[in-house]
Amino acid sequence: MGCPDAVRAELLRLPGVMSVSYNQEQDYFSVSFESIMVEVAAIFAAVYNAGRQMGQEYLPALIQ
Repeated sequence: MGCPDAVRAELLRLPGVMSVSYNQEQDYFSVSFESIMVEVAAIFAAVYNAGRQMGQEYLPALIQ
């Protein structure tokens, strides 16, 4: 399992996360979620923790 797969799997474990896709060309994730069920901070923590488990350090940010 590569880092994007590990991050995606970790995000999908969060209640309220409906879908996660990874854009390899631009190296970013798109996450659809219910804001009533999960906070952005929890999503950021999941990304950071999944990266650390794979020996990477990801610093998540919102892209609008």
